[in-house]
Amino acid sequence: MLNVLKVRIYPNQQQEIALNRNLGCARFVWNYYLNKTNNQYQETGKGMTYCQMARDLTQLKKLSDYEWLQESTAATLQQTLKNLESAFKNFFSKRAKFPKFKSKYKKQSIRYPESCSLHNNGLKLPKLGIVKAKLSKEILGKIKSVTVSKTSTGKYFASILFESDDLIINKTFKISGIDLGLSSLVTVFDGETTYTVDPIQPTRKYAKRLKRRQQKLSRRTKGSNNRRKAIKEVAKVHEKITNTRQDFLHKLSRKLVDENQVIVAENLCVKGLARTKLAKSIHDAGFGMLLNFLSYKLEREGGNFVQVDRFYPSTKTCSCCGFKNNLIDLSVRDWVCPNCQTHHDRDLNAAKNIRAEGLRILSTNTVGHTEFQACGETVRLVSACAKKRQCGLGVSPSRATAVQVSVNQESPATLP
Repeated sequence: MLNVLKVRIYPNQQQEIALNRNLGCARFVWNYYLNKTNNQYQETGKGMTYCQMARDLTQLKKLSDYEWLQESTAATLQQTLKNLESAFKNFFSKRAKFPKFKSKYKKQSIRYPESCSLHNNGLKLPKLGIVKAKLSKEILGKIKSVTVSKTSTGKYFASILFESDDLIINKTFKISGIDLGLSSLVTVFDGETTYTVDPIQPTRKYAKRLKRRQQKLSRRTKGSNNRRKAIKEVAKVHEKITNTRQDFLHKLSRKLVDENQVIVAENLCVKGLARTKLAKSIHDAGFGMLLNFLSYKLEREGGNFVQVDRFYPSTKTCSCCGFKNNLIDLSVRDWVCPNCQTHHDRDLNAAKNIRAEGLRILSTNTVGHTEFQACGETVRLVSACAKKRQCGLGVSPSRATAVQVSVNQESPATLP
């Protein structure tokens, strides 16, 4: 299986200059052929394929005005053309938006598809030599490719794609249902115990600092060096917010994956929730990011990530008798079932129902059904992004059989 490790690299002054040139060449090739493809499509009704763009790029390098393109590695420029062709295919397949022109003031990236290796505490890249890197773990498999990215704050990172034969199997078998919310980020129920985790709200935490930096930016003259410095200061605050959120969600997802073999969650429409008056809190919570982290971490460890339908009435259904109370709205945090007189906490009741629905899905699914695979498609769907996270028995037949036996032993009807 393929695995990815993202590390921070520290190029010296000469390597940084060469790397910035490579990024500039790749950005120019992307913008040049994006514009050329658009013009050709308007004139003839057909765009340019990768082979056509690659042949044209070879002739473009021979021109005196574009000889500086030869300073970059040929494989990286060809990979840029492949990415551009994939972007057009994803657009026409309605899986992504129309490709945009790249800017040097935002995040940039370049991919080295070959000739990359590790040497001691460094990463060897074509035409750059050994770049100092901070590796968090040892890479034993073969390196397939390396993607080097530069953030808006001037930091460099390398995403190393390598082969890994080790599949870590989680020995503890527990099935938990989680309910996502804003007052409590997750409410976890494993059949016996329950607990909640509160959100950290990093956007509100650094709101005052971001306000001061943006006020300082607004007073700077456009095009001046002081304005560029102020832009970098604002970018650092946004980077701090992003890193705080990702660190928290990584730790939370790791805790959930270590404790459970099967996790059941709702298939939320985050894009639709972001259109409501709670949009800021929805984005700050990072629901989609948390579900993605749970999905790939469970897949690596041979677990299962199941998502129930977003229209399943988990909060309105009594987890004891199954009575559906349609009078509940978002303002009701606890309610009493009119049928069995059981007092329910809204989030805990939803977690119990989600877990029961996940057990039902697992018990009716059979090994080999592709509609429950966890790996998804190569790109995220814009209109229905959560479809890529539809999963279930996306593991080996032996492991899937063990899941089926354990699920059959615990019937949804026996749940509290």
